[in-house]
Amino acid sequence: MGAEPGETTLAIRRICSPVRRGNDRETPLLDHGRVPPSSMEEQANSWSTAAELVMLCCPRLTQSMSVSHDPSLDEQVARVRSYMDGCGLMVVPESARDVRRELVALLRSCTSTVVDEWIATVGVAFAIPDRQWPEVRAWMLTALQRWFRHIENPQDVETYVFLRNHARRGFISHFPASRFLSGQMRLVRLFEQRIQEHCAQEPVKAAVLLQLLRQEFEERILHITDFFVAGREADLREQEASYRQAVDNAPAAIFRVDCDFSSILGASEVATKLTQLGREQIVGMRLWDLVPSGERARVRRLLEDARRRGHARSDDLHLLRRDGERIPVFVNVGLIEYAGQRFFQVICVDISERKRLESQLIQSEKMAAIGQLAAGIAHEIRNPLGIIANALFDLRELLPPGQPDIEEDLRIALEEMRRVQEIIDNLLEFSRTSRVEAELVDVNALLQKTLQLMQKSLQTRGVRVHTEFGDVGLCVANQNALRQVFLNLITNAVQAMPNGGELRIRTLPLGNERVRMDFADTGVGIPPEHLSDIFNPFFTTKDPGQGTGLGLSVVHSVVKRLKGEIRVQSQVNRGTTFTIELPRGEESEDFVGLLGMPGRLTP
Repeated sequence: MGAEPGETTLAIRRICSPVRRGNDRETPLLDHGRVPPSSMEEQANSWSTAAELVMLCCPRLTQSMSVSHDPSLDEQVARVRSYMDGCGLMVVPESARDVRRELVALLRSCTSTVVDEWIATVGVAFAIPDRQWPEVRAWMLTALQRWFRHIENPQDVETYVFLRNHARRGFISHFPASRFLSGQMRLVRLFEQRIQEHCAQEPVKAAVLLQLLRQEFEERILHITDFFVAGREADLREQEASYRQAVDNAPAAIFRVDCDFSSILGASEVATKLTQLGREQIVGMRLWDLVPSGERARVRRLLEDARRRGHARSDDLHLLRRDGERIPVFVNVGLIEYAGQRFFQVICVDISERKRLESQLIQSEKMAAIGQLAAGIAHEIRNPLGIIANALFDLRELLPPGQPDIEEDLRIALEEMRRVQEIIDNLLEFSRTSRVEAELVDVNALLQKTLQLMQKSLQTRGVRVHTEFGDVGLCVANQNALRQVFLNLITNAVQAMPNGGELRIRTLPLGNERVRMDFADTGVGIPPEHLSDIFNPFFTTKDPGQGTGLGLSVVHSVVKRLKGEIRVQSQVNRGTTFTIELPRGEESEDFVGLLGMPGRLTP
């Protein structure tokens, strides 16, 4: 059911021009200020009745007056109005539409001159550059139109939507709330002056309009205050979330530690991964519970130094993982004082890679030193050994038959001379510092030839070989040197399986740049305390006379000269795996043109 056109028109007229009926005559409510003091309540009732009539007759009209917004803003608007109503500040009701329209009409008529006077005042007070005054003036004119629409229709809260956004993200959020509010107060004072001037002959009308203006401004002040507070709270939450994200994404384990009890208050995501413990497990632990027992006293001293000096650091500590593995870390401790709290921020940087590089550097220095020694040994004893070997050979030829003891001694002497010669050859290979001629080598084919060469030895020792050759193409290496690497690794694997076993050899490509080779045996393995020494010259765990300790040193030296990497993993009584990575290469015109001959390269 809908209202007839006549009823709608009558309802709108009654809202726009409300009247008070009495003694059978009609009197405009705001006509020349003749509003009896007792008529305010009757006036509100009349407006309320008219408003209800419009809602019944013109539902679409009232719907168009509502603005879509965040439900949280609805809650704030209702809360503020409840506070004002409870404190007796809502003198002019929302239903007094005629008073609201008349106030808005008066405000709009003087807005331009008021804003001009306002910008001249606040522009100087707030040190706004003159060139920005026109822009600020335009902003204020637009903002006032939104506020006027709210005064006219309190259900239109678009002005608060904009204010909330500006208080959180806009330009006014960059300044103190008092700066913005003082500007708003000055603006309202100017409007009050215009109302008093316009209604100088109508004091009652002026009082009603001023009351409504002040009431709306007080509501606006309350909303602005809430917006600024909510904005600052949101900023703090975002800062906290940003800090948490920064801490979690930092490439280091970060702990927040209580200054008085040394208990952990918080831990970053990296800290949980490094220690293999959840946050709920870490929080409440003492910091020294995360380090080996032998280092706990040093951690206590570190915290004490930080408490006394404000900061402290150490690069010789370890974090313990859940599985017992020790992770070398660089620890930096800072004393933080914030918002009445004092705590330590402990940053632990995993330096495993740095330790590995340092170990490689030490290994390289050892290699260089032993290389110089090897070169000297080779030149000094090669010729005397050759003379001795020839003499032993001659003695064996001249020895009359029938002297088996002497023949056995000569055989042993010649065998030992050959072993000495092998040692010297290994030393020479190890110490070679000349430029290595690199070429394109078919890794899979070279491995197959090496296995064929050692086939008899493998069968005799009961070693089963399983191969898994991937499509690795060609590798940039020196064929003779790489063959020596394969021979040494396979020989070591065979010797590690005295009762037989299984040797798995696998090749696979690593992208387009590298080739990977794995040599995995099921032998006796290498104790953890020896893993860092196996590439050292002359280091061996074999029985005396069973090895020289140079095989793996030569392997390491060759791989490094070929710009490769070698790694080892081992478990006692379960086996050892050596992994080698070398650069890949391919036959191409560019490669041939660079070398001057097909498939050869001098690095």
